[in-house]
Amino acid sequence: MDTIGDIAIVRLTKANTSSKRRLASGLLDEMKNVKCIYEQEGGIEGELRLRKLSYLAGERRTRTIHRENGCSFKVDVAKCYFSPRLSTERLRIVGDVEKGESVLNMFAGVGPFSIPIAKRKKVNVMSCEISKLACRLHGENNALNKVEKFVRVVNADALDLPKITRRRFDRIIMPHPSQTPKFIPTALRLAKNGAVIHYYRHLLGRNETEGSENLSRELQSILPKGAEYEPRRVREVGPRWMEMAADIRLP
Repeated sequence: MDTIGDIAIVRLTKANTSSKRRLASGLLDEMKNVKCIYEQEGGIEGELRLRKLSYLAGERRTRTIHRENGCSFKVDVAKCYFSPRLSTERLRIVGDVEKGESVLNMFAGVGPFSIPIAKRKKVNVMSCEISKLACRLHGENNALNKVEKFVRVVNADALDLPKITRRRFDRIIMPHPSQTPKFIPTALRLAKNGAVIHYYRHLLGRNETEGSENLSRELQSILPKGAEYEPRRVREVGPRWMEMAADIRLP
């Protein structure tokens, strides 16, 4: 179960609809902070990384406000990508950002990476997001968290960023683990010498060692000579599937 704001999203074993709704009603009684319950059918899919949701109980809405790491985020759980399971990872990235850096988030969503960075470190962040709705909510979240002067939101395909900005960045975040290799040439074009790229990837692996080996092979084929990185496990995302990450330091 994922809880986003006051909406719970559950995955259930095979059962008939009435059994699922009885279970959901029981969850509503037990979890006083939850007002809506949806079932997620299948995985997170498509370019916008959306969940297919089926209503089970409570209020019929998909908008909520989620709070984490001292920030508030307006989210539409049916129309925008958001994972509460990455809150620790997002906080870790905030801790890595240094004073005076310029930061690019290539897949920003409603702002859960960008806004805490701007709020805590007071650095300039460019957020790129292809979804118009997510961009609008990101803008509202900037105002909600009082970081408008630090965060610029761009509604665009990340592949088009070199046409949009001539800036080069000290730190680039790439939280789109199903398609990251496609965008690494663009990230390299936008990175300063010595920049850090946070690279995320969903890969097969029975354990962290196998996942690290698979990620290293991939990075060796796409990074310039002299780039340094250390693969690490973020979380499990399915049977034998892991979300791996590498904090890449360019030469």
